[in-house]
Amino acid sequence: MPVSRRTKWLTAIAVGLGGAAVVASSIDQGSLARTFAPTRRPRGLPEGLAGDLEYLRKVVERHEWGATQSQRQAFDTVLERRRPLDIDQLSLAACEALACFDNAATVVLTTRAHRLGVRFGWVADALVVVKARPELANLLGHRVTSIAGGDPLVTWPFFERFVGGGTPAWLRNRSAWFFSVPEALSQVGLATADGVRLVTESPEGLTQISLLHAEAEPTPGGPLADFRDRFPDDEALGTTGWVSLLHQDATLPLYLQHTDELLFTASVPLPAGQEALYLRLLGTPESIDPPASRVEQVEQMVRESSPARFVVDVRYHSGGDYRVVLPLVRQVSERAREIGVPIKLLVGPNTIGGGLIAASQFLAHAGERTTVIGNHVGDKLRVRGQGRTFQLPRSGLLVQLCHDWHDLTGDTSLWHDVWLPDKFLLQGVGEFFPDQVVQNSWHDFVDGRDRVLEAALSP
Repeated sequence: MPVSRRTKWLTAIAVGLGGAAVVASSIDQGSLARTFAPTRRPRGLPEGLAGDLEYLRKVVERHEWGATQSQRQAFDTVLERRRPLDIDQLSLAACEALACFDNAATVVLTTRAHRLGVRFGWVADALVVVKARPELANLLGHRVTSIAGGDPLVTWPFFERFVGGGTPAWLRNRSAWFFSVPEALSQVGLATADGVRLVTESPEGLTQISLLHAEAEPTPGGPLADFRDRFPDDEALGTTGWVSLLHQDATLPLYLQHTDELLFTASVPLPAGQEALYLRLLGTPESIDPPASRVEQVEQMVRESSPARFVVDVRYHSGGDYRVVLPLVRQVSERAREIGVPIKLLVGPNTIGGGLIAASQFLAHAGERTTVIGNHVGDKLRVRGQGRTFQLPRSGLLVQLCHDWHDLTGDTSLWHDVWLPDKFLLQGVGEFFPDQVVQNSWHDFVDGRDRVLEAALSP
């Protein structure tokens, strides 16, 4: 039966209106349009570093959407009372101002500051010296008992005002950067007048007292990349020539092996003589995703394998585009159901951003087979996570501002206020927390032991 021209027109109009409704439903206060809005040019700014804060104020006004009025007022108040004299003060002012938005993804992506000649990392029970300049290598592996007059187990919350959003695990994790910056220590009231007094304990129980000073040149850091300081022989973030505690070795736990590979796999023996397939997803300072060809290769491996269990390690999957690895998440989930084996999902405070989104989908696609093991993840399940980056013109600091929501607390509809691809690609999981809370201790890290993986491989 022929279709009339009127029917065709009505159908076309209905399809067009439906498409427009889908697009409109993804807009958060007009933010979809602002995804493509041109960046404001840095014109007519004040002289010096104050110009960077004024530029920050302008781009936040134009591109940070979803924040409350009170948050915007708090942001403006921080900028009004800040007059940065150097790059350290600028980094801290920008961190504190953006923290007012209570959103872990609204952040200074690349900090710069004059830092101590050591790098710290948190484990379950201690702040540990994980990397150092060669002349300070004797401090490697020590736990910090006091820095600038305070016990880090007590003083780390002092830095919360510089860290917006995230979970308590993320807030503590982020404090490691601030402990390495004398200006940050000074701003929270710790003693730095004649240098930073560092008291440490060696793994053998010996106490050492050191007086450290800020280095002559500022070095970079970043909330989604600082975890790399603990990786064996890593020279990222301005640490070329530094010495790490651990070194690349086949005896290291798998999460510390081949840290140049964003998607790493290995067969791991189980106590009963069977094998598990271990897959590790890793973040980079630039939030680069593994190549699509590598993801497809591992998908094929999963389709053809029949392990006794899958172990998926996303403890350091800190960002990137979740759409790149989502097919692998689905393939592992499907294969686990087909052959009736469990999935052990390893998480921690650096499971954040795109890594957290991808990890959550194991619960969505194979929740009955998935056990979550490790420490609490770094962010909430409803966040403004889709953003744009802007470089401050005088200092070169890179900031990320956010315009759209991700929401994993429930299934989304066409009218749900989230980033458009989420409506078609993601399923809500309600909540996300470890079924088994397991963390590596100070001595575990020093000895190259991984209790989290051990828990995943236990009967």
